[in-house]
Amino acid sequence: MITLSFTMDIPHLSVVQEVVFMRDVVNRGGVLVVTTDQLPGHVIRAVYGEVLGLSARTLSAYSEGFKSPVDGSGVSMDVRIHMLTECRLEAVDRMARVAVRMGANAVLAMRFDHRPITESWIEICAYGTAVLAEVARLPRPRKPVIPAAEADMSLKSA
Repeated sequence: MITLSFTMDIPHLSVVQEVVFMRDVVNRGGVLVVTTDQLPGHVIRAVYGEVLGLSARTLSAYSEGFKSPVDGSGVSMDVRIHMLTECRLEAVDRMARVAVRMGANAVLAMRFDHRPITESWIEICAYGTAVLAEVARLPRPRKPVIPAAEADMSLKSA
């Protein structure tokens, strides 16, 4: 896992955020996860179907380290963003593992969904379509064929 910290240059916001690059292909067992319906430069050889990964979190503010369950005080915005990001990335990682078990090497059209499970639990769901994708072999560009008569004319004018 690679961690990078930076300051956002947005007016009225000076927040240092931790960005965790867990979406790296290596961390997903070689599975490429994209939100697009296609993979440019690739040919889809097989479609295995829908895959999903779930992550559940408690809505109890105390278990998340908040001092006040009403306004969430006691935890910085950076920590809240990190917690939400971890939850989503966990769901995507679980989805990718399911895709690998199906024989896929890519997930297309990845989306998120969420819903309450009970009054105190919520689920985050990452879902998409598991596929087997191969890099497309592009034909080699051909050199233009110049008729002999035109080739002779171009040499004489030079």
